[in-house]
Amino acid sequence: MKKNYWLINVGGHNGYSMVVLCEAQDDEEAIYMADKADLFQDEEDAAYAFAEEADEQTIEHFTKNGLVQEI
Repeated sequence: MKKNYWLINVGGHNGYSMVVLCEAQDDEEAIYMADKADLFQDEEDAAYAFAEEADEQTIEHFTKNGLVQEI
């Protein structure tokens, strides 16, 4: 199965973003997979996260900085 890059954002005052490379077929599955891989800073973050397929500029930025998590 093909892996896709997903940009996952956690909103709020202490919000953050991550890019995951995984076989998720949609945004909910990408968040679920990131949660199961224990990639969120707090247990509750997955409930507040939203995701979208990452664009080329985002992929390039996160890759260049060694921040892509492959799961």
